[in-house]
Amino acid sequence: MIKLFSLKQQKKDEESAGGTRAGAGGKKASAAQLRIQKDINELNLPKTCEMVFPDQDDLLNFKLIISPDELVSCGLCVSLLQEPNPEDPLNKEAAEVLQTNRRLFEQNVQRSLRGGYVGATYFERCLK
Repeated sequence: MIKLFSLKQQKKDEESAGGTRAGAGGKKASAAQLRIQKDINELNLPKTCEMVFPDQDDLLNFKLIISPDELVSCGLCVSLLQEPNPEDPLNKEAAEVLQTNRRLFEQNVQRSLRGGYVGATYFERCLK
């Protein structure tokens, strides 16, 4: 609670001394920007996650990249390739390919994990 009041007092002092500025543009930082900056600084992401900010001045818009652990992803892929269930598919089109051409199905899985097109759908790379 004390930190909250000290932050409020610090903000008041900055505003009375010319305002809180967000960069060289001279724009006043919003409460949301101040909060997200604080939250991002305190964030402890696992090694398999990465935050990317396309615009370094816009902290409200970012991309979170989640890369599965190599061992987990390989085990999962092998498991899915060894034991897929075409009778209860999440992707009916993929299940159809699995039933008609298993080799093509396996190639499509590899292509999607390494990043690329499967049919008209583009998949971003999820294996490093």
